[in-house]
Amino acid sequence: MLRFAGHILKWIGGITCVIIILILFVVFKSDESLPDRMILEIDLRSGIAEHASGHPLAELWGKKTLDIKDYVLALERSALDDRVLGIWARLGSAQMSLAHVQEMSEAVSAFQKSGKPTVAFAETIGGLMPANGSYTVATAFEDLRLQPSGDVGLVGLAIEHPFIKGTLDTLGIRPAFGVRENYKNAPNLFTESGFTPDHREATRSLLTDQFDQMISAISRQRAVSEEQVRSWIDGGPYSAQSALGVGLVDELSYTDEAYADLLMKTGPGKKISFGDYIDASEEGGGTRVALIYASGPIGSGKSKYDPVSESQSVGSDTVTDAFLAATEDSEVKAILFRVDSPGGSYVASDAIWHGTRLAQAKGIPVVVSMGSTAASGGYLVSTHADRIVAQPGTITGSIGVYSGKFVTRDFWSKLGVTWDEIYLGKRAGLVSSLSDFSPDGRSLFEDQLDRVYDAFVSQVSDGRALDRERALEIAKGRVWTGQQAKDRGLVDRLGGYKVALREVRDLLGLSEDQEVVLAIYPKPKDLADRILEGDWENLRAESGIASSPSL
Repeated sequence: MLRFAGHILKWIGGITCVIIILILFVVFKSDESLPDRMILEIDLRSGIAEHASGHPLAELWGKKTLDIKDYVLALERSALDDRVLGIWARLGSAQMSLAHVQEMSEAVSAFQKSGKPTVAFAETIGGLMPANGSYTVATAFEDLRLQPSGDVGLVGLAIEHPFIKGTLDTLGIRPAFGVRENYKNAPNLFTESGFTPDHREATRSLLTDQFDQMISAISRQRAVSEEQVRSWIDGGPYSAQSALGVGLVDELSYTDEAYADLLMKTGPGKKISFGDYIDASEEGGGTRVALIYASGPIGSGKSKYDPVSESQSVGSDTVTDAFLAATEDSEVKAILFRVDSPGGSYVASDAIWHGTRLAQAKGIPVVVSMGSTAASGGYLVSTHADRIVAQPGTITGSIGVYSGKFVTRDFWSKLGVTWDEIYLGKRAGLVSSLSDFSPDGRSLFEDQLDRVYDAFVSQVSDGRALDRERALEIAKGRVWTGQQAKDRGLVDRLGGYKVALREVRDLLGLSEDQEVVLAIYPKPKDLADRILEGDWENLRAESGIASSPSL
């Protein structure tokens, strides 16, 4: 009886929660009408998200998290919108990937061709801390303002890599790993005390190419020579007065002064956030293109989102189901597959790769648009796309494999813990952490690495129409920038969403000005739908609300 009463109370509590949430949703839902004259505000002080999966309570409170796609497509739309008078951007010290910096800069530069003014304002850009990405994006705006008390942290790029082999040695933990091939350096964190020659070579090459791309972007956007930009970097960081003196910024002012100057150019207009503009703007009709995301490490099962860390993972079930749903929708004519992943499980990556092939077998072309990173499994899922598009600064490649285990018997011994074992079967202890691989086990383990690496290289060779020897030459677990990958035939075009959509139009035989409509698969459910469907467990998990304790 007590348990039954508890269920009744829980049901009543759930219904009450639904009513309260729906009332609040109606009360606080903003008016979606747009004014006839408006200034659009971009706030990049928290950086740029790759994919805003959406916190379930964010919609309730009227907070819309924007991702790079939202900015790019809305900037393109607003350039043609006569109601939009100009762009007001807030910058700060957020760390940004080079690929996102490039995509946002390209979108802002394209908007400026409309003749509408763009102003970027920052209280400070990094200070003594590096903020190279934020500064590079800021230079894409025609008028760059800095608060008189601010700083500019333009200081160049650096990679500082930890190695914990000494810690593991002290603890009595021994890594037993295998890699294919010499540039697959992820296990070096555990197995080395510093950069190996190959690790150093690949890392320096990657960093140098990204550094050169950043210099080129600032040079072009500030209309100065690359030599001048290198000189700026070597002289940084800068106080506001020094930044103005050398030409890093256009003027020193406070936010109200900078905004008043923008209004002098545009005339009166209401400031509207990009989120509100996107919500209230009507998308036109056009050819339907499915947008499927693969954002985060790849594993089996469902994709997941952690609202605390705001991190995402790619589940093979979720992504393959999305491909199947898209192929079963008669209105979908193509698939834009947005990949931003460092890789992960080989079998999960292979399952997603198979999903792309199923779509193509039904006559639906697949275009991959790479985000900040599309490496290892993130590259494997892309290999057979009809076109692959990456930013010059995208980290991609890493065609290789590694695996292994940690041997911990000595660690437990240091703690006074002893183990005893019973194994039934010749290889029952193959992956046990208590002992290293036996000769037979090591042979089996190495054979598995060879098999996976051979399959990966074969997929690259077949998908990219490369001679196998050439594929082996550019594989070896080495990472490349998007520019380097294009030079080696791993990528077809350089750019972001707009270039990828251009490739979609080309594959479908559409002209440049023919509209396409992006539809996310699987279709995201809004808060009201999820409440009405009784999706309580996921809502609680995603909202950070703990479940009631069990008795």
